Amino acid sequence: MAKQANKATAQPEKPQMPSGDGPIIKKMKRLYDQANTEYQTFQPLLDEAFDYAIPFRKGSSDGKGQKRVNKAFDQTAIVGAFRFAGRLWQDFVSEEMFRLAPGDILEKKVKDELRPHLERTTAVITGMASNGEFDLAFHEMALDLAAGTGAMYIPQGDSPDRAARFVSVPIDELRLLGGPYGDVVAIFWDRKWKPWQVEEEFDLDGDRLGPELKKLIKDKPDDDLTLHVATVFDKKSSRWITRSWTDKDEVIIRQEKSFTNPWLTPRYFRVPGETMGRGPIMLAMPSIKTLNTAQSLTLQAAAIALMGIWTAVDDGVFNPDHSAIEPGAIWKVARNGGVLGPTISRMQDPNLDTNNIILNDLRMAVQATLMDQSLPPDGASVRSATEILERVKRLASDHTGAFGRLVYEIIVPLARRLIEVASNVGLIENQIPIDQVLIQVKISSPLATARAAERLEKIVQWIEMVLAILQEGAPTVAKLEEALEHVGRELGVPSDYIVTGEERAEMKKQAAEAQAIAMAAQAGLGAEAPTDQAAEQLGAV
Repeated sequence: MAKQANKATAQPEKPQMPSGDGPIIKKMKRLYDQANTEYQTFQPLLDEAFDYAIPFRKGSSDGKGQKRVNKAFDQTAIVGAFRFAGRLWQDFVSEEMFRLAPGDILEKKVKDELRPHLERTTAVITGMASNGEFDLAFHEMALDLAAGTGAMYIPQGDSPDRAARFVSVPIDELRLLGGPYGDVVAIFWDRKWKPWQVEEEFDLDGDRLGPELKKLIKDKPDDDLTLHVATVFDKKSSRWITRSWTDKDEVIIRQEKSFTNPWLTPRYFRVPGETMGRGPIMLAMPSIKTLNTAQSLTLQAAAIALMGIWTAVDDGVFNPDHSAIEPGAIWKVARNGGVLGPTISRMQDPNLDTNNIILNDLRMAVQATLMDQSLPPDGASVRSATEILERVKRLASDHTGAFGRLVYEIIVPLARRLIEVASNVGLIENQIPIDQVLIQVKISSPLATARAAERLEKIVQWIEMVLAILQEGAPTVAKLEEALEHVGRELGVPSDYIVTGEERAEMKKQAAEAQAIAMAAQAGLGAEAPTDQAAEQLGAV
């Protein structure tokens, strides 16, 4: 483990004195207003997603303990959103998310020298995300991503067993400011905190306490206040600056600078000109709302069929308020028949039997959009191997359209962030610059491995064809050893199990020397018996 010399770089800077914080906070509020203006235009779309598909991902700013499913009459979209999040975790995370690899432009010798070091670094940074907290945060972020935009905050931890923390933030608590190239250049997070929580979390001293915050901490530590966290990219220093303050005082209580963005804000799809993303839930919203309305009408029809709708003659005798619909009840009516008919009579029940067909079609449409298309259960009818294989291929290609964006906005910035945190706490000696030219982040998740296998299929077919036609003469046409080594590298096989070109050359040299000694011994050309070293080489051959 590297020395702890770099740990000081991870400590937050001491903020400016209160007298100098006003202009900075004023600028942050101006940027927040710009981001909030765009969010307000996007909020109706998010409200629909919260109401019908992800009701439990809406923040608790408007109250706790709410039912949240009062508007949903069908759970297809809710279940589909959870399965979408689980599928996204399986496709992009699973056991191994990514690995660091040397760039393609480097010479082969340099690549072989870099690979062991990069593999050790990969083991360290992926180990930081294997404590369970990242998996939980990723799943919650993926639920928001199903609606279009997810968010995860990755601050540096305060204990050796948690070098990095992973916090999933509900998207309705965030405001995102877009840059000129469609990226996110500022993130604003507002959340309700208690004064005593602020004091403990930020370990405040007197210089970083405003008069109002001091008073709250002393007199009303359990009252609510709003904590503002603003992360903005500073072009002058090429750093991300994260500032925190409360709504009680214009005093920055913490300021941190980092090379990498502590936020992940992936967007599934994005309309040109919009900062917020759009996800499968928004794509399926027409079917979701129609399904919800149809299910509501079906329940209403069932209630009418059960209880009925009754008509009564206004004759001053029958009082519906005093006539309970229950077994054994006796109603006082003017008449039960006659020319004018009975005092009360039941209307004909509505017939909505054909609605079941519509509901099934809508459910299938919602499930297809949210990629909730599971394989048949074991107890179902037997499916052919070809059918199951085709369904697996279809499921594997569901994320193809958004694969590049998700890699660019989740995996690559996550690797960069973890490398910086690991360097700050001394888990690695220095930061490794990831430019995708000299050092690359290669995705090694199941989905990426499947895509790599499809690309490598041509190489494997070429090798099989050459071996089948030329057999022993295959090496004169195809570089079999180099091709197989390349296939192993692309599939993510550790370098410890792959023989390099230099190792193969050395093995061939030793084999040739051992064969020469053996031939000399058989011909009686050697005056002495083979040495122990030659015998070992013969045994190795």
